[in-house]
Amino acid sequence: MLDEILDVFIGEVAKLVPDVVWGAIFLLVGLLTAMLGVTTLLDVTTLGWSTRFGGLLTAVGVLLLAGPLVARYR
Repeated sequence: MLDEILDVFIGEVAKLVPDVVWGAIFLLVGLLTAMLGVTTLLDVTTLGWSTRFGGLLTAVGVLLLAGPLVARYR
């Protein structure tokens, strides 16, 4: 029951927001994630995160950046 309610709610919210806005959100989040990942990977930040976590953040950020770009040129 709760699954169906959430599914309908999320579906309606997704219909209200245009695809261009979703793409912009993914690009911004991907850019920030990749930037944070690269700085962590190069050990420039003082956050104390491991280099593996920096590599993971970089990979996720690049995937978030590539998704809207591939969808736009497809």
